[in-house]
Amino acid sequence: MKGKKQIYLVGMGMGTLEGLTLEARNTIESCDVLVGAKRMLEPFFECEQLQENGEREKILFTSYHPKEIGDFLRAQSEMKQGAVLLSGDVGFYSGAKGLLTELQDFQITMIPGISSLVYFCSRLKVPWEEICFTSVHGKDSNLICRIWRHKRTFALLGGGEQLKELCQKLVYYGMEDVMLHIGERLSYPEERVVSEKAGILREKGNFDFDNLLVVLAENEKAVDFVAFSIPDEEFVRSKVPMTKSEVRAVSVGKMKLTSKSLCYDIGAGTGSVSIEIAMQSPNIKVFSIEKNPEAIKLLEKNKQKFCADNMEIIFGQAPSVLEELPAPTAVFIGGSAGNLSSIIDRVFAKNRECRIVIHTVSLNSLAEVMEYMKKHSELETDIVQMQTAKNKKLGSYQMMMGQNPIYIITMIHKGQKSEIVPA
Repeated sequence: MKGKKQIYLVGMGMGTLEGLTLEARNTIESCDVLVGAKRMLEPFFECEQLQENGEREKILFTSYHPKEIGDFLRAQSEMKQGAVLLSGDVGFYSGAKGLLTELQDFQITMIPGISSLVYFCSRLKVPWEEICFTSVHGKDSNLICRIWRHKRTFALLGGGEQLKELCQKLVYYGMEDVMLHIGERLSYPEERVVSEKAGILREKGNFDFDNLLVVLAENEKAVDFVAFSIPDEEFVRSKVPMTKSEVRAVSVGKMKLTSKSLCYDIGAGTGSVSIEIAMQSPNIKVFSIEKNPEAIKLLEKNKQKFCADNMEIIFGQAPSVLEELPAPTAVFIGGSAGNLSSIIDRVFAKNRECRIVIHTVSLNSLAEVMEYMKKHSELETDIVQMQTAKNKKLGSYQMMMGQNPIYIITMIHKGQKSEIVPA
């Protein structure tokens, strides 16, 4: 655009000059200002030395903070054009995303580079078009669920401690035979690739790895799993009550979950609703709240069985235990221990736009909900009564055995729009 100075966001590949594309190399040579993290600038330090005429060939500035980079570039009144050097590819877990917002007053051109995913897969001689990929470097990601569901999963890690935690979790969730290919300081002379099963790595206990770390997990026993009304017999059971599969399917549907929902399951019991929610997407977070010690043990067992690492078990009673939890987008109340009204108040205080789905088999609890609704005209309520029956073989006959009728109550504020259907 006319009047705006040119800034290039350049993908540096793994960081060495040999890994640069020709386009990236030519772009960098044409710029008089280079900005980036120290590792990205190291190949160009000599360019900052004073020339015979006393001028610098290039001005270098070390930073990876968008605001700091933006302020520096705006202060370069003599700059013809500059480049921000970024690790890997500008579109693969890159700092380019934040810079595009920060540098809107410049003319921006993005120069792609070779990502760590592409580079590492070429080293392993593995095609990457069907690989599930994510990053847990400085961010939260349900890596366990991804490994459970996919034969190959690639992840950016923040160093040896995260690798150690990954191995511990894989063993805990029964995936000790998952093969981990670990890449350290890729493309540099000291590049190292280690391939070992998670269980063996954990036993050896040697996690002395650099921060520049990637991993490709290969799970030959990956489960192609899409959760919708998981059969009741799949859960670890005891005398603790459990929401049945048909009712669970309707209830979870009423919650209108998105891939980034944050949910509470209050009175979680065996955890069937929590598991059903958690299995919808690896990105969903669910807090399973339960005050019964026996149920807590069941929750842990079912979490382990379904590799639901995005499910966090909270021992305590609502509403007091909700105080320290992040605001939810959807809440399921399967048991309130007589605190239903105060739980609803606390949830809506945390997030007015939350959807609450309540289960009750007693008319007393239904009456409590209706009384609450009378006092809160700003709320809308959808009430469904369900009664299901399942077949049971008695001798040579198949008989239908009825289950208790149940009320499923959905509560939202009036005028709230669905996240599923665009406005």
